[in-house]
Amino acid sequence: MTDNTGTLVFETTLDAPPEKVWRALSIPEYLDRWLQRPENAEISVVSSDENRRLTYRWRENGQTSEPEESLVTFEIAPREDGGTWFRLTHAPLTMPVPANSNEPAMMLAA
Repeated sequence: MTDNTGTLVFETTLDAPPEKVWRALSIPEYLDRWLQRPENAEISVVSSDENRRLTYRWRENGQTSEPEESLVTFEIAPREDGGTWFRLTHAPLTMPVPANSNEPAMMLAA
């Protein structure tokens, strides 16, 4: 059976200074303004290195009997132009199994 988990990595630059980006990531009232999390998702801080790295545990009660749990890590660094380098990593993510996965039907039925 194949593993159907993956990692989402998103990297970009932002025109805001790192301190402002950090506030948007770390202050719950600001986080709720831009983070479109489902109502059934709970987040909690796992680790924090101010103005550099912040990791949340993301726990979502979905359609399965067990809640899905993953880590969301934000990394930021100052840029020479006054902006911010930004990376978001979310893992593990359950990936949908494609209909044409080419796995034998008997294995799927097991």
